[in-house]
Amino acid sequence: MKIPALRLAAVTVCLLAATACNADVSVGGTKPISQADLEKQLTSMYTPDDPTATISTTCDGDLDSKVDATQNCHLDVGKEKADVRVTVTAIDGGEAKFDVLSYVPAETVAATVQKSLTDQGYQVDSIACDDELIGKVGEKTTCTAKPADGDGKIEATVSSVDGLMVNFDYKVVS
Repeated sequence: MKIPALRLAAVTVCLLAATACNADVSVGGTKPISQADLEKQLTSMYTPDDPTATISTTCDGDLDSKVDATQNCHLDVGKEKADVRVTVTAIDGGEAKFDVLSYVPAETVAATVQKSLTDQGYQVDSIACDDELIGKVGEKTTCTAKPADGDGKIEATVSSVDGLMVNFDYKVVS
């Protein structure tokens, strides 16, 4: 892979300010939290930096009221976008408690790294990443870059998380 000069680059994804990262929702026993209720709860948890920006949330479905149940959701805050995973952490007296964790989908990591490399003048035909990047400092994924002259491996590592803002660095590893 002809990217020898590139060793480390920082990339910022999901520029949003968060006001909360967990929530309690009354669910009435073992009844799932409806998609609509989950979307409403998530929308109310975040405040955009721009007071004129609107927030919309779309989840993949209902959230089961069972510990460790998860649901993926997508937030649009003004022009910014973020993906979060909601995980039920406890059920207490008919109330589900859950955590919300930002993540960057593998496709977004790949597109962001490819754009960064292209902006630096490197020719890369495609990049595919093995996994998403969970919004925790130190989380990693490996990506394969396909330039015209052979494949190369790139490692993306979360360097910081601030609310929904996930920053990651990447470096060529082979």
